[in-house]
Amino acid sequence: MTNTPGWTTPGPSDSPEPDDGTGPDTSATHEEPTVGQNFESPAPAENTVPAQAARPGWSHRQPPPNANGWARWTPPPGVQAPKPPEQGGPRWGGPPTLNGWQQQGPWSRPAAPKPGVIPLRPLNVGEILDGSIATLRLHWRAIVGVTFAVGVVTQAIAVAVQGLFTDDSSIKKIENDSHPSAHDVLHALRDAYAGLGVTIVVAALGVLAATAMLTMVTSRAVLGRSVNVGEAWREARPRMGRLIGLSFLLVFLYVAVLAVAIVPGILVAAAGSTGGGAALAVLGACAGLVVMVWLWILLSLSPPALMLEDQSIVGAMKRSAKLVRGAWWRVLGVELLTAVLTYIASAIIELPFTLVSAAFTNDSFASFYSSDSNPSWTFLVVSGIGAVVASTFTLPISAGTVTLLYVDQRIRRESLDIELTQAAAKN
Repeated sequence: MTNTPGWTTPGPSDSPEPDDGTGPDTSATHEEPTVGQNFESPAPAENTVPAQAARPGWSHRQPPPNANGWARWTPPPGVQAPKPPEQGGPRWGGPPTLNGWQQQGPWSRPAAPKPGVIPLRPLNVGEILDGSIATLRLHWRAIVGVTFAVGVVTQAIAVAVQGLFTDDSSIKKIENDSHPSAHDVLHALRDAYAGLGVTIVVAALGVLAATAMLTMVTSRAVLGRSVNVGEAWREARPRMGRLIGLSFLLVFLYVAVLAVAIVPGILVAAAGSTGGGAALAVLGACAGLVVMVWLWILLSLSPPALMLEDQSIVGAMKRSAKLVRGAWWRVLGVELLTAVLTYIASAIIELPFTLVSAAFTNDSFASFYSSDSNPSWTFLVVSGIGAVVASTFTLPISAGTVTLLYVDQRIRRESLDIELTQAAAKN
């Protein structure tokens, strides 16, 4: 009687044909085994393999097939059978199933490393905003100094321009004239909106400067490193010349696009067709705004590209266009959401200063646009102080969002997260 466990691996055969029965008769020397010796239940008689039909090299004791083509295994005496799998299926390393295979449980992506303010993987909108706020909270000593200086400079220029350019005499002149000339209309528009336009330009320059300066702080915060004002300045100083050139070039480009779109309407109005010229100017302004917004988003990642990759001015603009291409709408959505949130925060911070200045000067915010009165210097100065305080805390959010958008786009396109993980491991 053989000690084989019921079946063995087939060995080589000299002939592919089955034994014709002329070989030695092994049935006389071997008992026909019962399946109960190695299997859970006795096998039917038809499942046994007669000796004369066995292939050379094969054992005579073959397992009976079941529905799956495999026999069920019964442990030998003294060996405990494995427990059946728990509800929901076993996990890797758990007990085997009855057919000898383990089942894999539900798979989940491993958590990305987070050495700093963001996880090192593609980010969603909430993580970008949360990373900007976390950078301000953790590194406020380095950030507040930069944004306060930028806010003081930009608001001082804005207050001076508004105080000098706001004049209601030209506006009253066209109100009293039933047929004002095109020159009078343009002069009134200049006096009414020159201060606002210059203020917007100065604010844009301030945002670009703050973005570039705070890029150094945010880039270190991504890796979990701290930085002070001195370190941020030492890293940014070699690139400040190109940064100033980039800021003026971007603002000039935006203003030029809008001006070129409005010029045809102005020329038509100057030629004598005031109504047609005004309609054409409005239509051109709308088209110019669309192109300006498109360029603004396309080139919005230029400051961090210049500061972190040491690019030239034109190289930084090309780099931004390459990173934004294909994700323009997503970048627009993040930028607009950030702008709305920072505007609301600025309005809340500035509101007490505006109320105080209005109480002492009898002016209001509508004085910027009203044709009945000019805002006083006191009102402008107090409102400017409120704007400085607001920009000190809102500029870091805007700057951090732009920098984290740059990091996110590089992670999505260039697998920057691998380099950042390696750099963080060296801390």
